[in-house]
Amino acid sequence: MAGDRREGAAAGRLAALGHRVLLFGRPAGGAPLAPDAAAAFGSAEAVLGPALGTNAAGDALRRPEPEGPLPVEAAWLDLCPAGTPWLVGQAGPWLAAATAERGLPLLQYARCAEYAALNAIPTAEGAIAEACRRAGRTAWDSAALVVGGGHCAQALVQRLTALGCAVACAARDPAQRAQARRFGALALPLEQLPAAAAGRAFLFNTVPAPLVTRRVLEALPPAAIVLDLASAPGGTDFAAAEALGLAAALLPAIPGRSFPETAGRIIAEVAIGLLAPRRREAGRRGGL
Repeated sequence: MAGDRREGAAAGRLAALGHRVLLFGRPAGGAPLAPDAAAAFGSAEAVLGPALGTNAAGDALRRPEPEGPLPVEAAWLDLCPAGTPWLVGQAGPWLAAATAERGLPLLQYARCAEYAALNAIPTAEGAIAEACRRAGRTAWDSAALVVGGGHCAQALVQRLTALGCAVACAARDPAQRAQARRFGALALPLEQLPAAAAGRAFLFNTVPAPLVTRRVLEALPPAAIVLDLASAPGGTDFAAAEALGLAAALLPAIPGRSFPETAGRIIAEVAIGLLAPRRREAGRRGGL
């Protein structure tokens, strides 16, 4: 339901595995469209929402432009059979309260460790491809700075070093810095960000905190490409980047735009894994 191209791909993957799938609130793709809300929710064993999750209030599912957010109607939840799980990337307070009031389990799969680890792969590969396209040069024989040490940062470090890029990784956690070193990167604490940025053709930020400051940006060469992969509003001082004449951009939802088939397969696999214990329990009770 809702989302971007990866949700269509997820639907197709689930259908190929033998699940009955209907699409609702998004263009057709991967499975038939439900004719109405009653058909979509009335016999659902699970509702799969977008990886993009909800808006801040939680009363609308996020979709890319030009569709815009899809408001969630309370009637949809009322149509669901008792105990129907709702799987959404991340959910705001309205949906969390509405599902709880009706006894509908809410599973926020973007918070799942398996999803975070796997989704980092298309995110990293899409970001590298976009950076190289914008710069007009390869990652090979270039130098990059990766800010952060989580799943996405480590996926970037691993791939950039494998491509022959000289990589520095700035992270707060010593264990994360050790992992970056294991992949062949120069690992530095966050306090050394300005020095680490000197001479880097690419800067990838993965931390949703204001770390890529004007001081850091001033250390970059004029032709550097700055890509912020953190959740909005990111961690880059974009006003400073513009004033300095640097090419900087916030890149949300890279997997959905760059690799929807892979991203959709990941969503489908994680959803099946999250639902498996509930299906086993329902089977023991004579349900599903």
